[in-house]
Amino acid sequence: MSGLIGATSPILWYSSRATGTVALVLLSASSVLGLLTAARAGSQWVPRFAVAGVHRTISLLALGFVTVHVLTAVMDTFVSVGWLAAVVPFVSGYSPLWIGCGAVAFDLLLAVTFTSLLRHRLSAGMWRGVHWLTYASFPIAVIHSIGVGTDLRFTWMDALTGVCLAAVLGALVWRIVARPRRAGLLTASPSGHSSALRHVGAGRR
Repeated sequence: MSGLIGATSPILWYSSRATGTVALVLLSASSVLGLLTAARAGSQWVPRFAVAGVHRTISLLALGFVTVHVLTAVMDTFVSVGWLAAVVPFVSGYSPLWIGCGAVAFDLLLAVTFTSLLRHRLSAGMWRGVHWLTYASFPIAVIHSIGVGTDLRFTWMDALTGVCLAAVLGALVWRIVARPRRAGLLTASPSGHSSALRHVGAGRR
């Protein structure tokens, strides 16, 4: 049945391209929010728990779109990817390097998702170590998109990819510069003493 659909209709081809593009945007947003959460970013209007909640929701949406992207790519008969190549890197007969990068990114997302569901049974260090794989999955997914994507011939896709990269890199720089404190400030501050810290100190006086 999947072969018939792939042979008679371009719906799988367009679905794979569309879900892949949306997944890239969602992965970018998830990475940005994850970095902001790690930097304990928040404000009076958007507290940290809200940032973390949106991060989790977008991460699940990203995984959903990636899953549909993988399913439609495998079901499409225009190219031969295969179910095994969807999860085992670099065994695809079609563009093994680029498809393999996609499989690596997908596997990393699955690992992060399953360990998050089992977080209460894992040590904090183990969960955090696996969770950092999310940030590895983003550049690998971008490499997969650049290597095998057909929409990069369009200027809008080049611009979209550039914006995604710039957003994640900007969040990464903020994460490094912010030096988040464990004292529970609403917003990580790149300076030695934040205004929030001064406010807390004044309140205690």
